[in-house]
Amino acid sequence: MASSTGCKAWTREKTDQDNSLHLPEFQATQLQATRNNYSYPAMALTGTISDLVQQEFDSTSKMDLHLKELLHSNDDSKTALGYASVLFWGHVSGKDKRLRMARALGKVSLALNGRDRVVKGQPQRMRGVQDMGLNTVAGHIRQAMHSIQADDYASALNTLNRLPQLQIAFSSKICAFLAPEKCGVIDSVIAEKFPHFGFEVAKGFVKSNSANLSRYKDYCLFLQNTAQALNATQEHSKWKDRDGTEHAWRAVDVERAMYG
Repeated sequence: MASSTGCKAWTREKTDQDNSLHLPEFQATQLQATRNNYSYPAMALTGTISDLVQQEFDSTSKMDLHLKELLHSNDDSKTALGYASVLFWGHVSGKDKRLRMARALGKVSLALNGRDRVVKGQPQRMRGVQDMGLNTVAGHIRQAMHSIQADDYASALNTLNRLPQLQIAFSSKICAFLAPEKCGVIDSVIAEKFPHFGFEVAKGFVKSNSANLSRYKDYCLFLQNTAQALNATQEHSKWKDRDGTEHAWRAVDVERAMYG
């Protein structure tokens, strides 16, 4: 996108017949182009929580479906695998686009197994999934889903922040895979490129404070409204995935277009 002001360019036109959202042609064109060229690796984990297997997908849509099915599973171990898989996906590549599978797996191992450490001379336990229990981890993820369904996005983030290795940025990644039609990721890239959303960043990370938690709802509603506006266009109602398939817009697709 050309500038942060472009994000606010869609307007609402209300008539007696309907309510419709409209995007300027240039903005719709830019969003479609950047979503088509979204290049973040489509990688996730399969297997089991005790025997992780890396998998690369030929489209983001197939990866999204895989992760959504895991996170929505009634099986606690599969739900936890979905959580671990989102952590892996989020750490596997950086801004330089270099793959770092070993680093990503290390982050997952830390989240699952925890670690004993010494802080200011005192022994301390960094808790992992094995300390919390699979049922507790899965319960937090399901509670976050209920909050999203109720449009309580701040509570969803706050619940997920209780999980190992999660703060607001990675909690929003879980939200985006739980409900891609309603949520997107808020990380330092988006926060810094589009400062009018008001997210506070410190040392390259989105702060996990109450102000940012509350701002996430407005951000998600913006993504939803923009997706609705794009779906209502004639020329830009579909974006093309890397396997050549075309799809309607969701909130997460708008965020990925903005990220690009």
